[in-house]
Amino acid sequence: MRQRLPKLIVALLISVPALLRAENLMDIYELALQNDPIIKQAEANQSAAGESRAQGLARFFPTLAATGTSSRDWRHNKIKNLTNLFPASQEYWNSNFSINLTQPLFHWDHWIQLSQSDNQIAQAEATYQAELQKLMVRTTEAYFNVLSAQDNLQFTVSEKQAIAKQLEQAKERFEVGIIPITDVYEAQAAFDQTTANELEAANNLDNQKEALREIIGESEALVSSLGETLPLKVPEPNNMSKWSDTAETNNLSIIAAFNQMEVAHKAIDIQRSGHLPKLDLVGSYGVSENGSAFGPRGDTQSIGVQLNVPLFEGGAVNSRTRQASYEYEAAKENLTAVKRSVKRQVNNTYRSILTNISRIEALKATVTSAASALEASEAGFEVGIRTMVDVLGEQRNVYRAKRDLSR
Repeated sequence: MRQRLPKLIVALLISVPALLRAENLMDIYELALQNDPIIKQAEANQSAAGESRAQGLARFFPTLAATGTSSRDWRHNKIKNLTNLFPASQEYWNSNFSINLTQPLFHWDHWIQLSQSDNQIAQAEATYQAELQKLMVRTTEAYFNVLSAQDNLQFTVSEKQAIAKQLEQAKERFEVGIIPITDVYEAQAAFDQTTANELEAANNLDNQKEALREIIGESEALVSSLGETLPLKVPEPNNMSKWSDTAETNNLSIIAAFNQMEVAHKAIDIQRSGHLPKLDLVGSYGVSENGSAFGPRGDTQSIGVQLNVPLFEGGAVNSRTRQASYEYEAAKENLTAVKRSVKRQVNNTYRSILTNISRIEALKATVTSAASALEASEAGFEVGIRTMVDVLGEQRNVYRAKRDLSR
């Protein structure tokens, strides 16, 4: 049963807080929040997406740039009369410095990109929240896997101890001639098998602990056992279609996919804006100076508007627009796929809850029946109407039923 719990762990933790030692599970979850590399990656991606808003706003502010050049020049005069006034050759430094200011006045793509950044942030936020939910599921699943492995090892050890007792009794009975040697062999074979099962169960427990360490980043973590009772309840409301409708509205994966589609849709308008004119306010201040006889220092100032009207770019704008349209269609289909996947998962989980609640009750009855059958077998063995094989078989059934109920 524990292997099915993680799919509904959020509902379980809210509805049945007394189910387990919450301080242990919550401590492990806190460790996962601090150390899990996948959630750290999601945090970084969310922070990176948050910068898109600042970048979108920055496009509306002026840009200021400074440029400067300095060069060594050589001048040779070829006019004879000029050599009477100036040297035939000159060597001097030439320097220029300017500051240029550009203030966007009309760039339609800037407005679309600003709106697009809101969808990018919403997508990143939904993706991050979805990863938080997945982390809860992954952590809880690993937690329950450790518990299941612990129970399996405990049941295997108990079964081995019970078979060891049966083996000892079989040897004593054989010694006094009550049972044949074959019963001893059967008990020994069962004991050897449980010894192998114990080694396998111990190895599985180590593997499950390693899986938990991978998430929480700790060398050791105390994992408490579940309580004796597991009060599972049917979903409220007990209506599958209502759960599907709620998931379609609130599911984080759907929200992320929707915003991804909106980003792709606005990218079409951004590319189309490549046909539109752009208007900027421009201003500059420059200083130039050279050391030649003809080069006095000069200052220039200018301010005005600059209109850039794209006329032809070889079809690149149309091509980028078509590309953005195809990417939008892909994003729409992805949203449809995510919605269908979420609906399938919700419906499957809903049916699994109802099935497993009934299954638990059946397994409880199976444990009781198996225990009664074992008692009857042992009593029959005492009076000689049942064999050691019968007793060992019923004993295996008891521990198999207990394992099934604990999962």
